[in-house]
Amino acid sequence: MPIRQRIWAGLLVSSVVFGLTACSDEKEQAAKIAEIKREADEKLKKAEQAANEKVAAMQKQLDQMKADAEAQATKLKGEADEAIAKAQGDAEAQAKAAEDALKKARAAYKAEGLTQLNQLNKQVQELSPKVAKASAKVKPLVQKQMKDIVKEQQQIAKDIAAFDKAALDGLGAAKVKLVQDLAKMKQTIASIKAKLG
Repeated sequence: MPIRQRIWAGLLVSSVVFGLTACSDEKEQAAKIAEIKREADEKLKKAEQAANEKVAAMQKQLDQMKADAEAQATKLKGEADEAIAKAQGDAEAQAKAAEDALKKARAAYKAEGLTQLNQLNKQVQELSPKVAKASAKVKPLVQKQMKDIVKEQQQIAKDIAAFDKAALDGLGAAKVKLVQDLAKMKQTIASIKAKLG
């Protein structure tokens, strides 16, 4: 139960206790208790509804980011495949074309990784003021996760740099590692957002 709801519940219970001592008629007391309970139930229902709406909005945003990333990856992979397919001809031309295709594929994967990392970094920057204003109960948890994000950012930077040295047959494995680390960072950000409400 969030802190605000606990405070309201405490105030409502205090009001009930105070009201009970002030009222002499049991029917009035029962009516007051029923009214306070009804109001508390309504407030709780509204709070739950708002929380559910926030979770749904976050999920929609994550789904959109995933769809955008997949579309971009498909486009870039198609361009890399097209460049590789064009590398037909004599052995020297093929070797040169393959090297060019490899460079393009590396550049495309790096660009995609940097784009996604920048999007995630933007979300992290938006979270920073909220983390600073977080409640005393939540703040240590989200600060630890913010430190985890720094480590995840460093790992993603290493993954992106790995494309520079990856051979053609190693691009797939480097891409999988990058996607996994990006997904891990997305999950950490989503967890922080959920904790901050």
